[in-house]
Amino acid sequence: MWWLLALVCLTASGAGGTPCEEARMRCAYRAGCGAALNNYMYLCNEVLTKPISSCPNECGHALIALTSTEEGKELMNCQCEDEYCLEAKQRIDVCRPLVMRGAANATASCRLSQLICLADAQCATALRYYKELCRSVYRGRKCSNKCLNSIQILRKQEKAAALQACHCDGNEDYDCPKMQNNLARLCFHKHSKNLTNNYQRGYEERHKKHHPQVVSSASSVTTFSALFILCTFFMIKQNT
Repeated sequence: MWWLLALVCLTASGAGGTPCEEARMRCAYRAGCGAALNNYMYLCNEVLTKPISSCPNECGHALIALTSTEEGKELMNCQCEDEYCLEAKQRIDVCRPLVMRGAANATASCRLSQLICLADAQCATALRYYKELCRSVYRGRKCSNKCLNSIQILRKQEKAAALQACHCDGNEDYDCPKMQNNLARLCFHKHSKNLTNNYQRGYEERHKKHHPQVVSSASSVTTFSALFILCTFFMIKQNT
């Protein structure tokens, strides 16, 4: 359980930075950054709990989303104050190459594009309405006026830019090619060039593995309140 105290300090800098606990709290209680931090804690669990030679895609994506927020950037440059924080930084360093590549091309993965949107409170809200109002599109039925309106609102969000041109790679927690094809056909009266039979079969093979659910902004503050209590209790026990 020690890594719960240090997992936010993955790229801590030297002296002069904000203390990591202070930076963590600032991020945790901001809706967008709190959701991104919660996703990082969940999706990078394997990296933070045992030595590994390569960074899982989902962890790298969570890190990119976290650093897309102002509070997340501060968190990445925070100052470690104990050995647990420093150890977490060393463990997560394996993800550095993946993060640098992914940050330069956010449209390479629709899952990454979604995580970046969820790290922004306004974009996350727009995405939530889009998912609720466009269910009939996913089912291949129709594109309602409410759905079209939610798409237009989502497109106006700065952090949703990558979603408009993202590529399905099998790491999404939904049938990405099907949704893109239905959107093009039902809402914009176009036919997606991505959805061929061979592509669909290949996507389905990649999509067979388990895809953990990401956290939206709405639930992040409650989750972090509970984690803060757990971490405080652990630190008290360590000092007694």
